[in-house]
Amino acid sequence: MLRILIVNFPAEGHVNPTLGITHAFTSRGDEVHYITTEKFRDRVEAVGAIVHVHTDLLRNASIHVGSPNRINEFLNIHIQTSLHILALTEQLSQTMQFDFVFYDKFGAGELVRDFLNIPGISSSPSFLISNNQMTKRIFPSHVDTTSQIAENIQAGLSLMKEKYNVMPKEMGQFMNNNGALNVVYTSKYFQPNGDQFGNEHLFIGPSFPKRTENTSFPLHLLKDQKVLYISMGTVLDHTEQFFNTCIEAFTDFKGIVIIATGEKVDVTKINPAPEHIMILPYVPQLEVLQHADVFITHGGMNSVNEGIHFNVPLVVLPQDKDQPMVAQRLTELQAGYRITKDQIHVQSLKEAVQEVLSNPLYKKGVQEINKSFQHTVGPQEALDRIDAYLEHTKV
Repeated sequence: MLRILIVNFPAEGHVNPTLGITHAFTSRGDEVHYITTEKFRDRVEAVGAIVHVHTDLLRNASIHVGSPNRINEFLNIHIQTSLHILALTEQLSQTMQFDFVFYDKFGAGELVRDFLNIPGISSSPSFLISNNQMTKRIFPSHVDTTSQIAENIQAGLSLMKEKYNVMPKEMGQFMNNNGALNVVYTSKYFQPNGDQFGNEHLFIGPSFPKRTENTSFPLHLLKDQKVLYISMGTVLDHTEQFFNTCIEAFTDFKGIVIIATGEKVDVTKINPAPEHIMILPYVPQLEVLQHADVFITHGGMNSVNEGIHFNVPLVVLPQDKDQPMVAQRLTELQAGYRITKDQIHVQSLKEAVQEVLSNPLYKKGVQEINKSFQHTVGPQEALDRIDAYLEHTKV
């Protein structure tokens, strides 16, 4: 039996992909301690892990995609969250010893590994990307280093070094942790330049264990209907205008439109909608996608994988981070129709949905990616490779 520490970034698109491999660990008798926030307690406990909760700084954070200071804002959340996670890790390490730490590409992972001085294995919920690519894509050439947020970042890093004697090698580490082995929840076919990645990268595909969710969503209303599902994820805010554009675009849609707004939307800024448009802060996404004919998404990898799993063609509106890269790959494989940020309006949304509904090549493109998921190594082989690696480290 192994004692495993899992450290993750507290967002749907990072936690959900790990549930399958977490369940694989616990099913064979491993003791898994999972550091996350209260929001994810139920679903993580449902796959057999012991949950340790830290303060959720992301859930109520306001990060405007258009803000020039958004990267500093996001980095500050990473650093402050890392400090909370390191404090929990220190507390746990006083009473138990872990065999390895399994950590997300985002966040405190390598810092926790270095603090505990144990093997580290990374978990990639999106496409693999080099540190150089990450820096170019994520970090602007000019970042304000004089703001209060920048001062908070420097203070947080200083505290990290003073209290835990760990530091990131570079700021991009907070968004691109690496390990001796790297578990990737996609296929080499979907991964851009997938054949260039060696055996240290385990492409296991996505998995979708049943989630413990309390919802009264009326799924029966979707039966025998054409269903358009719209979600921009759970991290972005200031999306009210976008949802109003969707209401205008699909007022005459012949079927059911479901808009999942997320928790941060100011509902007083959402326009009235006709009966066939359902607007809710949260919906059971996996269940809704089983009925969906088209999925309008921001292009977060978790949402994209879930859409592909149910063979739902995608209209992708990438915002930032890895989303433009995901949208580009979907376009290359003709599994998705991309609309850039500056082209989002009523007519472009109507045209995109009509194109995806009427052109069978989009469905075929999605099915090809889904087929590639079925031919990945899967969680069990990943566990075998992890065991072999750990044995090697003992020699």
